Amino acid sequence: MFLRSIKLAAVSVAIASSTSVLQAKELIFNNFFPPSHFIHGVMNEWISDVAEATDGRVTFIVPAGTLAPPPQQLSAVKSGIADVAMTANIFIQKQVPVLSYSSLPFLVSNAEAASVANWRTYEKFLANKAPLKKYGVEMLSVFNYSGGNLYGLEDKPIETIEELKSKRLWALPGYTANNIKNIGVSPVTGPAVKVSEVVSKGVVDAFYGISYESVTDFKASPYTKNIVQFPFAGTSTSFSLFINKRTWSKISEEDQMLIKQLSGEALSRKVGKAAANASLVALTAMELSGIKVIPGSQDLYQGLQHAAKPLFTDFVKKADKIGVNGNEMLNFFKSENAKETNNLSE
Repeated sequence: MFLRSIKLAAVSVAIASSTSVLQAKELIFNNFFPPSHFIHGVMNEWISDVAEATDGRVTFIVPAGTLAPPPQQLSAVKSGIADVAMTANIFIQKQVPVLSYSSLPFLVSNAEAASVANWRTYEKFLANKAPLKKYGVEMLSVFNYSGGNLYGLEDKPIETIEELKSKRLWALPGYTANNIKNIGVSPVTGPAVKVSEVVSKGVVDAFYGISYESVTDFKASPYTKNIVQFPFAGTSTSFSLFINKRTWSKISEEDQMLIKQLSGEALSRKVGKAAANASLVALTAMELSGIKVIPGSQDLYQGLQHAAKPLFTDFVKKADKIGVNGNEMLNFFKSENAKETNNLSE
């Protein structure tokens, strides 16, 4: 009888252990954007959808302030400071260059189309490579924000490459900054959330590469006099959303599948659509405030495009190193992006 009791107790412990993955798990979702930024609305909806789909087995809390600086989101999740986070792929471009393909210059004109094309490209060319696996995370989705153009802090808009060369510039890190360096200028760089610290002090004459809503949300619009627009944006910041691998392994397969259904392309489209809407609202507000919006000159646009060519060549080489046909990958992204852009315009 005593032995039977011990056996029953052991079975009970085993059952409790094996079903622990089905119990409610409150995960930490770190969001480094300010609460007013549109991404909070999208991600809060995703959080609610995951909790509902899993019947409360997987829930999240979002800290009031970021647990790590914007460039350190991947490290924060890898180390377990947070369970889930997203990063601008420019922040991990040196470690994982292949994730930044959709941020290469002059590819994007619509955030929703780009986001969907981004996910489809990732699935086709990179998912089986699991580029973030060695960093201890599982990829959930990728997406893009609206494109970034050129913002002037002086009354006269910049019209030529020679004028651009004569200016003090702030540029988003990664491809945008490198594009500027290729015309012979060394820009000030830093996270978009810090841009107002530079422009408000008169350190630069212009800034380049962030989306319209970022200009307003990050308090740079009061100092902006004009916006030079290009047919395709100078860049479109791409993001990755990921979860700590250990945390992911503790979630049941059933709930993993439910989370994946709510992530991937579905979330890419939602973020892209929200980004496009937020960008339009911000642009309209800036125009109403008196900021002039002008089309970029052919000299300026073609000069920046020419300076961007080495970036594409370098990307293809780096993609080839991991066994991915870089040209084929970029052509696929362009094709899917064009297809989605046409669908949205119909």
